[in-house]
Amino acid sequence: MGDVRINLLELYFNKYLQYKITTILIFFTYIIAIMIPFFTGDLKPGNFFDMFLLLIVSFFIISIIVLFLNEFNYHLKRIPKEIKKLG
Repeated sequence: MGDVRINLLELYFNKYLQYKITTILIFFTYIIAIMIPFFTGDLKPGNFFDMFLLLIVSFFIISIIVLFLNEFNYHLKRIPKEIKKLG
């Protein structure tokens, strides 16, 4: 019974690890997607309205990413402790 529980906890650990890696990839993809319009000249730093919209959207997206990363880190720290208790 203990081995089954340890295996299930390891599966949960792998699941949250994949979530964390995917969230980090989404973050870097978003950063690259923001940089492309600046380099191509489609988005100019002097345009107040466009920069304000970018700032608002970026704030929401990055705050959601940070919230998810905190949640995943909580689970990634908790699960090994649970495995050590069982082992």
